[in-house]
Amino acid sequence: MSPPSIKLHYFPATGRAQHIRMALVAGGVLFEDVFCDSFPPSAETRAKWSALTNNNTTFAAPILTLEEGTPAQRVYIQSSAILRQAGRMGDLKMTLPTKDEDEAAYLTDRAIADADDLRTAGYAGFVQFGASQEAADKYAKEILPKHVDNLERQLVAAGGDYWGGSSTLSLADVTLWEAVTFFGLRIIDGAEGISNPCGPTLQAWLERVGKNKRIKAYMEGEQFQKIPMKPDKKIIGY
Repeated sequence: MSPPSIKLHYFPATGRAQHIRMALVAGGVLFEDVFCDSFPPSAETRAKWSALTNNNTTFAAPILTLEEGTPAQRVYIQSSAILRQAGRMGDLKMTLPTKDEDEAAYLTDRAIADADDLRTAGYAGFVQFGASQEAADKYAKEILPKHVDNLERQLVAAGGDYWGGSSTLSLADVTLWEAVTFFGLRIIDGAEGISNPCGPTLQAWLERVGKNKRIKAYMEGEQFQKIPMKPDKKIIGY
């Protein structure tokens, strides 16, 4: 039996879809990016998204579909819900020394919330999204370091190679790695007067996750390279 056809509909950018992409990649799930034709989306794209989601109007992309256009079609909306679904589709699993599944579920949910808080703070400081340069500087120099310090402390307290003290890569690692990388390190890289706020434990963890064979292959591969818009220092006005 062939694997299901999986499509991720989004703008031609990393944005709110990238943590979902990374969860699918890290979990070993093949998928196709479907980029809309413009930003903001055209009337044609809005009509397509509306048809896919049964005329839901209270959300924005991404949209994840399985077996799109067939009687078996399934459609998922809301980025955090899609992220959890993507995690269940692959082989990501938090493995704690205590084997406490409730604790693993809580740590995963908290990681998702912490990552979303970082992304939301980032958007509020993006000059290219209408923020002032003052707001951008405050994000890069004050707000981002606070979020990063929070993650550093959690990693130090838990110990172990992966998030929460897990011995295996989990959805918590993936969503936080994406948030710190795409809403942190990539946008301050090369920005004059802004230094990397990551402590040694967090930096080592970032490198460990980035060296995962699936993540590394994706980041170096054609599928990622084809995403037209990726964050860099210009997004914060540098």
